[in-house]
Amino acid sequence: MPPILAILRHTPIWVFVLLIVLVMLGLQGLRARRVAVWRLLLVPAIFIIWGAVSLVARFAAAPFLVIDWLVAGATGFAVGWLTLRLAAMQIDRATGVAHVAGSVVPLVRNLTIFLAKYCLAVASAIVPSAAPALAHWDIGVSGLSFGYFLAWLCRFAIKYRAAQPAPAGAPEAAVRP
Repeated sequence: MPPILAILRHTPIWVFVLLIVLVMLGLQGLRARRVAVWRLLLVPAIFIIWGAVSLVARFAAAPFLVIDWLVAGATGFAVGWLTLRLAAMQIDRATGVAHVAGSVVPLVRNLTIFLAKYCLAVASAIVPSAAPALAHWDIGVSGLSFGYFLAWLCRFAIKYRAAQPAPAGAPEAAVRP
C-alpha cells in the first residue's frame, strides 16, 4: 500500500470530520454574511478545546511540556490581541446576529493550524523515536492556537458588550441557524 494511503487509512475518522467542518466554515467565511453569534464561536471553541485536550493528553507523560504550552499560549494571545481587528463586524445583541466581512484569513489560518497538528501527529507515528522532540512542536502549536483564539474570544466579548441592540421596529434579516 502506498505510504500516503496507509497514513490516510490509519487517520481517525474524527480528524476527517474536523477537517470538513473547518473547510466548510472557512469557505463560508470567504463572503460577507449574517450569522448567528453562536456559530461565530464554533471555530474558536474547536481550537481552544483541541489545545486544552492536547495539553491534558501530554501532561501525564511529560509534565514539563506545560511550560512550552504556557509560553506558546501567551505568545498566541499576544499575537491575537495585537493583530485581530473586529471593526468590520457588526453585532445585534437583540437578535443574536452578527454581520461579518468576508476574508480568506480564517480559512488559511485554520487549515494551517490543522495541517501543522496533523503533520506532527503523522511524523510522530512514522518515526516514534522523534516523538519526544516533536511533542514540543505539537504542544507549541496547541498552545499558540489556544492563546490566539482566547484573544479572539476576549476581543469578541468586548465588541459584543459594546454592541447596541437594534432599534425597535427594525426588520430582522434572515439568518441561517
